[in-house]
Amino acid sequence: MWNLTNADDVLKGAKPNVTQVGPYTYRETKNKENVTFLSSDEEISYTTLSQYEFVSDMSVENANPMIDKITSINIPYLTVVNMVSFWGDKEKSEVKLAALLTGSQVFESHTVDELLWGYEDPLLKLIALQKPGLVPSTFFGLFAGKNNSDDGVYVVDSGKTDPSRTSSIKTYKGNSSLTFWTTNTTNMINGTDGTYYHPFIDKSEPLYVFSSDICRSIQASYEKPIDVEGLTADRFVGTPEDFQNTTLNPANLGFCTPNASYCLPGGLLNVSNCHQDAPVVMSLPHFLFAEEKVLEMLDGDLNPIKEKHQTSFDLEPITGGPLQVFKRLQINIHQKAYKDMPNFKSLPNAYLPILWLEESSVVTPEYAKQLEWMTLKIWVVVHISQWLFIGLGILLSIIMVSCLLSGTRNSSDLARPVNTPSENSPLLGNKA
Repeated sequence: MWNLTNADDVLKGAKPNVTQVGPYTYRETKNKENVTFLSSDEEISYTTLSQYEFVSDMSVENANPMIDKITSINIPYLTVVNMVSFWGDKEKSEVKLAALLTGSQVFESHTVDELLWGYEDPLLKLIALQKPGLVPSTFFGLFAGKNNSDDGVYVVDSGKTDPSRTSSIKTYKGNSSLTFWTTNTTNMINGTDGTYYHPFIDKSEPLYVFSSDICRSIQASYEKPIDVEGLTADRFVGTPEDFQNTTLNPANLGFCTPNASYCLPGGLLNVSNCHQDAPVVMSLPHFLFAEEKVLEMLDGDLNPIKEKHQTSFDLEPITGGPLQVFKRLQINIHQKAYKDMPNFKSLPNAYLPILWLEESSVVTPEYAKQLEWMTLKIWVVVHISQWLFIGLGILLSIIMVSCLLSGTRNSSDLARPVNTPSENSPLLGNKA
């Protein structure tokens, strides 16, 4: 979690100062459910149920998410202010009054548990009573509703007709493309959901992973071989190109919403369209690969390190199975001044980090042994089969040559003249 240490000064225009608190570690259990084979077993439909349980011995010492408090920007309040900034004076006055009645502050302190899993916000509750349907929920949390739930129905290719398409997403939530972005290319759903890939991975090919957290697909390229529990894996890492600004990578223009005039600096992704219009901006932890001006908006212990903050997938190349995964993201909120809202009129423009997460998994030693034997058997079968076919080919060649030679000899025997008696020779031989 990122804790804001100078909230009062930021209200007056000072640069935010943030420090890391944590980590808070949760054991994540994922189960594929409602698995159904479709289209003559060429497609598979499923949902993935996720469950989270706090693990104290893997968290910071004396961590208690039910008690530990973090100071940060009031995201529900900011979301409402951002929404009515496009409306009239009447709506703005109503929000001012609602904030006054509920005692809502621009910066507030909440427990880690509240920020992650949710709390009922008094401002949202009052607005919902006054204007039913205006806010989607009175409950707010960065991962509210995600514990013991799934992120939607996936339909993937089974690989039956083309093994290279194994696990590739065909549809997500019933759609073959997204609607959050402004071009057909950026709305494409490419790759897998990250839990499995196709067999016999080629290091030269890019891998694509769709992430529902950031509502888009990202690309990963081969970096190096790596040892995971005694197995040799191919490490693929997220490419900086996915996070570059539109000058360096014009293909990212489609991620500028609602249009090209709202492009963010390199390293940032505006995901408000797929997060209930909250001014949420995604990045890599510590703003890795972001433009320097993004880091200059903040003070604190920000220190982007590629090895610690990039996303990586370590894949077993024969089966395509992930042996080790580090999925890393940072959730930020775009804060800025709103001249018509007194509490917000002096806020400096900044992308305020709220938390960064590392979703990681690694193969167990027991399964690694099984996988090693499985892949070894494949290797042995392939190589023995190779030499068997070579040996069989040599044997067949010898047989063919032998048959040809034998056939040639028989032909020569048939063509040789036969010794027959001379017409002048007596039939019964010479008489004595």
